[in-house]
Amino acid sequence: MFELLLALSVLAILLYHFFIWKPLDTSVLYKHHPYLLFGHRGSPNSEPENTIPSFKKAVADGCNAIELDVYRTRDGHLIVFHDDTLERTTNGTGRVAEHTLAELQALNAAAKQWTDREEKIPSLKAVIDALPDHIIFNFEIKNFSFFSEQRTELELVRFIHENKLRDRVILSSFNPLNIWRVKMSDPTIFTALLWYNPSLFSLRHPMGVHLSHPDIFHPYEENVNWGVKFWSRVKNIPMHVWVVNDAERMKTFANDPMIKGMMSDDSQLLVETMSEKLH
Repeated sequence: MFELLLALSVLAILLYHFFIWKPLDTSVLYKHHPYLLFGHRGSPNSEPENTIPSFKKAVADGCNAIELDVYRTRDGHLIVFHDDTLERTTNGTGRVAEHTLAELQALNAAAKQWTDREEKIPSLKAVIDALPDHIIFNFEIKNFSFFSEQRTELELVRFIHENKLRDRVILSSFNPLNIWRVKMSDPTIFTALLWYNPSLFSLRHPMGVHLSHPDIFHPYEENVNWGVKFWSRVKNIPMHVWVVNDAERMKTFANDPMIKGMMSDDSQLLVETMSEKLH
C-alpha cells in the first residue's frame, strides 16, 4: 500500500509539473501596449550598451519596452551589466559580482567599443528613475549556476515590491532555477524562460519549462521551433523573440499571433518596421 501511495504521489507531481500548471495572466503588460518593442540592452547600435543614454535612445526611437541585464554587486547593489566579467566593454578587469558599486561606477562602461565616450555602469534604480513610467522592463537575471550565491533574483523580487513595478516588469533567465526561486518567493511576479537549445544536460535546456513554469517565453530567433510553439499554444503563453535585427524576419515573426513582442539591437529599425503593431 505504501509503495502504491508513493507511486501515485510521484505521478501526481509529474502530471502537475508537466501538464496541469497554469501561467499567470499577463494581459496587464499589454494593457497600454498591444505589442512590446524591446530595445535590447537599450539601443547598442547607437549608444554604449546597457547605459542610460542607450535606454533613452531606444525610448526616443519609439520602443515601449526595455531589455536589460542585472547583476548584484559584492556589497549588495543591483547594477545593469551584461557580461560576467568587465573586460569586453570597460576599462576594468575581473568578475562583476566581485566588485563593489563604487568600484564599478568608477569605471568607463564605454571604454572598449566607444573610445570617445565615457559612461557609468548604472544602478538598476537609476535606470528606472531615468525612463518614463509607461515603459515595460525585462530584467534578465545573470546567474547560470545551480546555486544562487549572489541571491540576485530574490533581491530583484524585493526591488520590484519596493518600487511598485509588479505590472511593468518581467524577470527572465536562461536558468530555470532562477525562475523557480522567483516563483517560490513571489508567485505573482511575471517570469520568462529564455528558450535556447544547447546540450540536453545544460541548465539552459528548454525542458526547464517543466521546473520553472514561466508565464512568458523568450525564444532566440533561431529557436522559434515546434517545441516553444507547442507549449506556447498549449499553455497560452505569449512569446517575445530575441534578438531580431532584420526587417524581413521581424515581419515574419509578426505573423504569429502568439508572438507579442520582439527585442532588437536596432531600436529605430524595430519601431519603423513594427509600428503598425502599436495601434
